[in-house]
Amino acid sequence: MATTSKRREQTDLLAEILEVVKRHQGNARVTRISYGAGMPVDRLRVSLDRLTALGLLKVEELDGRPSYDITARGQEFLTTYWKMKAFTEMFEEGDRARWP
Repeated sequence: MATTSKRREQTDLLAEILEVVKRHQGNARVTRISYGAGMPVDRLRVSLDRLTALGLLKVEELDGRPSYDITARGQEFLTTYWKMKAFTEMFEEGDRARWP
C-alpha cells in the first residue's frame, strides 16, 4: 500500500509539472516551472529529465537556456490523469457515504 501511495504522489507531482509547462506554452523555463510547481530547481531537474525521457516533454534551447514544452503524448497523459483522478475521488466519496 505504501508503494501505491508513493507512486500516486509521484504521478501527481509529474502531472503538476506538466500543467505548469502547459500554461507557459513553449516558454517554460526551469525557474518558472520551479515557482509554479513549488519545488526546488535541483529536485525539479530530475523530474524534467524523467518527463523528457518518457516523451511527455520536449526541451529546446532559447537564448542559451533550456525551455520546455509539452508534447502530444504529455497532453494525452494529462487528459487521462485528470479523468482517473476524478474517478478515484468519486469512488472514494461513494465509499465514505456508504461506510460512516
